Amino acid sequence: MDDAGVYLICDDIALVQTVDFFFPIVDEARSFGRIAAANSMSDIWAMGAKAITAMNILAYPAGKIPPEVIEELLIGAAEKLHEAGVVLLGGHTMEQEDLLFGMSVTGITSPNTALTNDNARPGDLLVLTKPIGTGVYCDAMLNGGLTKIQFNTFVFWMERLNKYASEIMQRFQVSCLTDVTGFGLLGHSLPVARNAGVRLVISSKDVPLLPGLPDLLDSFNPKGVCKCTDYIEPHLRIGEGVDRRLYTLFAEAQTSGGLLATVKPDQADVLVRTLREHGDTESTVIGEVREMGDPSVYLEVV
Repeated sequence: MDDAGVYLICDDIALVQTVDFFFPIVDEARSFGRIAAANSMSDIWAMGAKAITAMNILAYPAGKIPPEVIEELLIGAAEKLHEAGVVLLGGHTMEQEDLLFGMSVTGITSPNTALTNDNARPGDLLVLTKPIGTGVYCDAMLNGGLTKIQFNTFVFWMERLNKYASEIMQRFQVSCLTDVTGFGLLGHSLPVARNAGVRLVISSKDVPLLPGLPDLLDSFNPKGVCKCTDYIEPHLRIGEGVDRRLYTLFAEAQTSGGLLATVKPDQADVLVRTLREHGDTESTVIGEVREMGDPSVYLEVV
């Protein structure tokens, strides 16, 4: 249940490999290319590794989408690769009715310093680097429910590379690292807790949300993306005073979400301050790691 596969090459070098692709989440082709690239590379950085090469994966209905649109999509993706210092080696294109795009990405790391999702320690604090809510925002966008400012915020965070946060975290005593994407905040938290035999306690009021949430849930919802509720609910306890709308947000799939780290408590404030100073301005402590206690409860939202 880690974010990417790691293959040992020699004593001090390992390959880190991942692949991801999905349907357009915004209508602007260049922006979708940027988002898809940022999302695809994220799993490399979630392992504390360096992304080095990528290959495009593209499928679309030839003749129905103008070639200029495809060009814009690929340019947007290339912009993010250039920003990340990643080399595009090629890729594969196929014809199908639905457009999808993504990348396979290769990175390198030291097997001695790779950050996995199985070493959370009781007493560590939980740090999240991006706000939650892309699923609801996507539904609101499709139905005319986002302001221009909200849309720009939505796009900004999905285009934001996790490279910078990952590099900063490697300067601190981070025991565990993952990213928050297709299984949502809770779905990605569960393997962290289960692998280490601990409980993650998440403070609902401290989780950063995109502007206007959770009130947007009164009119819009993340249709088809809350796919992890059956997976997490047997292991989840929710406090009586927690707004149930927040549970929906914490369970929804995220597109190009942030990094979730466990860090020594005496370093958490400095880590958060450093992350904010370097562009991840919504970074915050959202909870803590505790001893297991009840063997059936790995996650608690309070």
